[in-house]
Amino acid sequence: MDKNIEVEFKFQIFDNDEIKEFAKTLKFMDEKRIIDVYLDTKEGNLYKRGIFIRIRNNKKLDFKFNLDAVKNQNGVNKHEHCDELSFPLPLPQNSVEPINKICRTLNLEEISAPVTEDLKNKNNLIDSVVIDKIRKDYTDEKFNYSLDNVDKLGEFIEIEFMASKDDDIEKTKDEMRKKLKNLKLKLITAGYNEVYWRKFNFDLYLQGRYLFEEDYAKYRPNIEN
Repeated sequence: MDKNIEVEFKFQIFDNDEIKEFAKTLKFMDEKRIIDVYLDTKEGNLYKRGIFIRIRNNKKLDFKFNLDAVKNQNGVNKHEHCDELSFPLPLPQNSVEPINKICRTLNLEEISAPVTEDLKNKNNLIDSVVIDKIRKDYTDEKFNYSLDNVDKLGEFIEIEFMASKDDDIEKTKDEMRKKLKNLKLKLITAGYNEVYWRKFNFDLYLQGRYLFEEDYAKYRPNIEN
């Protein structure tokens, strides 16, 4: 069974020493710099729909979206799990049809050649947001953890699990919450895209599919949960 459902919680770190002690209980895996370039229209139309297309380190093209949230634009959805579909760069010839299947699902224009510029040109996409971070990866054999120092945004910890459609995702979320419940953290019910826009373009941030938990009640009081 394919494990292509990313279950993830993101937290802002308030006590770095505490996090360092917590990391000692985990198995260190890797440290690397990651540069994510998010593609979007000039108006941020993909962001507004909860669709994220990014190029990671010029080596991978990722599509991330929660189809239920994309279809239900009037409901509150937390950025806790999504479909993640990835393709190596440069794109192989056999990637055209799988990418076009995603495009049809998301009502995007299809590509005719296996090049990212074709995807960008057909859908009027630009390099919208750059998230530049130093990431330290850890594991406890079941969950993966990332300690991120994100340029201009601060320090965060993510806990992640790659699930299949047959997994009990809500049970998995409960387990993940318990892993970090005793740490001084702030839950971020959104991704780095939202964190970026919340800081640098608040008006656009409020038009996004996902908000910080405290912003729903203040800015979308009548939206259905």
